[in-house]
Amino acid sequence: MRYAALLLPLLLPLAVRAQVKVSPLTPAAVPAALRHEGRVVQALRYTDRTGTYCVLTTEIAPRVAPGANAENGRRADLYAYQYQLPAATVPVLNWQVHDFVADCPLDIEARFLPGALTVTDLDQNGTAEVWVVYRTTCRGDVSPSTQKIIMREGGQKYAMRGSSRIAIGAGRYDGGEFSMDAALEKAPVAFRQYAVQLWKRRVGETLKD
Repeated sequence: MRYAALLLPLLLPLAVRAQVKVSPLTPAAVPAALRHEGRVVQALRYTDRTGTYCVLTTEIAPRVAPGANAENGRRADLYAYQYQLPAATVPVLNWQVHDFVADCPLDIEARFLPGALTVTDLDQNGTAEVWVVYRTTCRGDVSPSTQKIIMREGGQKYAMRGSSRIAIGAGRYDGGEFSMDAALEKAPVAFRQYAVQLWKRRVGETLKD
């Protein structure tokens, strides 16, 4: 009994962590009942202590907005959605992220980075954290893109915003800075550490010729 009591504190974090189970979905496997705008880029299904969910990221490619001038009215959008998947009723949209670039006469882009949708449980409380990383830009020169990390844990939103980092010469770079919003500044240390690590892994950008 004494050894069992000693082991219990060690086993509890593992039990909580095991409550979050994640599996990828192909775009074709996303349930038709999950209403969304644009093309599905990535989708995950996960279960935590609060229920079962589907999260997906989508993009709408650059196009001329309705009623806009073809020369300077181009627009690109991206979305992220979290749906709860009740067993016997229709899915419930819990939150949505929407960002865009509009009125752009130059090179335009709004896109999620490859594999940028992830699910974690860093604070081991059994409630999943959902992370997305994306870039938006309207540029006609060699300059960084706007880069953002958005994370949701339940109803709470956290954000890190800044720019990508690009090479502008031998050993010279532009961009790469970031700032945390007030919520992330006050968040658990594990959240802040993960956000910084994620930013460092994703900040480098190679411009297309």
